[in-house]
Amino acid sequence: MLRPVVIALSLASFAALTAACSNGEASAKAEAAPSAATKIALPPECENHPLLAAMPTAQTIAGKPLTEVECQAFSVAMTYGEPGTSAKIVLIDAKAPIPEDAGALGGLLATAQKTAYESVSRGVIMTKGVREAALTSPTAVASVGGENYLSVVMDGPTGEPAVISVEPKDADGRVGALMSVLKGRYALSIGIEQDDLSGADAARAAYQPYFNAMRLSALP
Repeated sequence: MLRPVVIALSLASFAALTAACSNGEASAKAEAAPSAATKIALPPECENHPLLAAMPTAQTIAGKPLTEVECQAFSVAMTYGEPGTSAKIVLIDAKAPIPEDAGALGGLLATAQKTAYESVSRGVIMTKGVREAALTSPTAVASVGGENYLSVVMDGPTGEPAVISVEPKDADGRVGALMSVLKGRYALSIGIEQDDLSGADAARAAYQPYFNAMRLSALP
C-alpha cells in the first residue's frame, strides 16, 4: 500500500542527502538504534521490491549494524549505525513506475523521482570535472593541498564510475557523499556521518566497505 506522507518525507531526506553531499548533514533519528545482534525485519512495503537485489545483505558493515530499511515506490534506503555516526545507502530507479494509487501525488512523486536522479547525475559530472581540471595543472593540484585533497573517482562493478567529493586542505579536506549513476537509470548515494573524515585516502577507506557490499551487477 502506498503511504503518501512517508514517501514525501523519504524523498525530502534523499534530496537533502544528495544535494548537500557533506558529512554530518543527515538528520539524526530520535529513537535509539538496535544492537548489532538485532536483525532488522523488512517492512511490508519492501516485499518483492526490485531494488533489494542490488542492496547489501550484510547485517553489519564496517562495524555498524543495520538499523533501518525504508522502501518506497522507486527507492530503497538502508541505514547502518547510530544517529550521529551512521551511514545511509540510497538507491533510486529513475524509471520505476509510480503506483496507480498515488492519486494526486502521482505528478509530485514523478517530479521528485526525476529531480533526485538528476541531482546525483549532476554531482557525478561536476565531481569528475573538477578532478580532471585540477589534474591538468601541477599548480592546481598543489593549490588544493596535493593529490590527497582531490576528489575521488573509482570504477564500479558495472563499469560506471563512483565519485566522492573532497574539499581542499584549507577547508579541512571535508568529504562528501559517494555518488554513482548506473545504466542511465539508477542513482546511488551513500552518506557517512563522520565529522573528522578528511582527504581522499580517508574517503576511500570509509566508503569502500559500503560500496563493496552493494550488488550492483544485479540491476537489470
